Amino acid sequence: MSSKKDEIIVLKKALTPIHLWTIGVGIVISGNYFGWNFGLSQSGFLGMLIATLFMAIMYLTMTLGISELSTMLPYAGGPYSFARRAMGRYIGFITGVGVVLQYVIAAPIIAIGIGGYISFLFPAVPTVVAAAFMYALFMGVHIIGIKEYATIEMVLVFIALGLLVLMYFVGLPQINVGHLFPENGDLIPGGFKGIWSALPYAMWLFLAIEMLPMLSEETRDVQKDMPKGLISGMVTLLILSILTTTVAIGLAGIDVMTVAEDPLPAAIAAVFGNTYWLAQILASVGLVGLIASFSGVILAYSRQVYALSRAGYLPSMLSKMHKKRQTPYMAIILPGFIGLVLVILFNPDDLILISTFGALVSYITMNLSVLILRKKEPHLVRTFKTPLYPFTPIVSLVLAVIAIFASFFANLTFFIVCLAVFAVATIYYWVWARHHINEDAPEERFAKDATVQVEVQAPVSPIEAIRE
Repeated sequence: MSSKKDEIIVLKKALTPIHLWTIGVGIVISGNYFGWNFGLSQSGFLGMLIATLFMAIMYLTMTLGISELSTMLPYAGGPYSFARRAMGRYIGFITGVGVVLQYVIAAPIIAIGIGGYISFLFPAVPTVVAAAFMYALFMGVHIIGIKEYATIEMVLVFIALGLLVLMYFVGLPQINVGHLFPENGDLIPGGFKGIWSALPYAMWLFLAIEMLPMLSEETRDVQKDMPKGLISGMVTLLILSILTTTVAIGLAGIDVMTVAEDPLPAAIAAVFGNTYWLAQILASVGLVGLIASFSGVILAYSRQVYALSRAGYLPSMLSKMHKKRQTPYMAIILPGFIGLVLVILFNPDDLILISTFGALVSYITMNLSVLILRKKEPHLVRTFKTPLYPFTPIVSLVLAVIAIFASFFANLTFFIVCLAVFAVATIYYWVWARHHINEDAPEERFAKDATVQVEVQAPVSPIEAIRE
């Protein structure tokens, strides 16, 4: 037990609001470069736009709710710790499983996307080789340290954002309105079902911004800085999502975008040709967007695995720390090997359904946690309060419940696979995990002691939260 206690306090506080914004945007930005386009065959542009707006509302309202939660429970467990406090150990564990599933699966999806962009430039390089190199490189970066990673991430994100803005300037004047709104009037090919089946792919434009609370223990002033990072990151992603989908589809049309493994270079190439300078830049330098998200996803799964292991829900070896670098190296390495196997075995459009299903499970429990803790423990000090409560978390909760069944329409087989994963996790919890809880883990201590308070300052408004 003493070894676990030694590990509890070693995460280094190094992150500021600009770091959080960078990581939040960076972990998601690959969604602009790859993945969102797989839902277009049934939705069309208008259906995808509607799906994107619904998911934007879900994420924006959820972001406001978890801004409140993260200032109350500033621990690496993030979503798991919120649900643990509100609804007990089992729901906390299931939430953690959803988060781990989301990010461990997201990593190979992005790795496949990286392989697609590399193949555009170097057809002889296999996707698996590119993915293995990326895993090895960024697992090493994360073992070195969080501050070093955040510095690299900042460079990658600004390059990726700059390329998107460049694409907007070049592409907007060349948009073919007929690609967006077909003259035959078939605006949404699959109708209502088409919009619903597009939801998991629209989520890909925002998925993972909610990982920032898992960095609470590494944030210098979590009460002030976490809401700033969450809200400013979400606003940035909302603007990008509308511009990217409109420009890319407007340039190339639905038929090209639906099958493109490198949608942004393909969109530019559809108008200007494969040799056009911007198509080549997006295919080469554009890799940084995918790489930024890939490295962020490794950070996310490692922190959730670390927190669950530290608390005893997962084997203790997964919370082993590198003594010199102060990083959870086993939580970084082992899930990475699993992800590399998934690169070999599955297609990215199927893996997206599993990743988004796991994410939505955690979204449902986090929104419930906002509502339950307001009612159950109204006197807990909240330095940031969710605007328009209880409307805000209820809207996010309803949209998450609707979205979780979207994979049923997209692929029934993988919907059943997702249910099976959580059934196995439930059996594992009742047979093994609940008997090995570490009562000294911060999330467990806080959940047991309803009188524990975090040292806080005065509450801040959403507008104040995004100001530096």
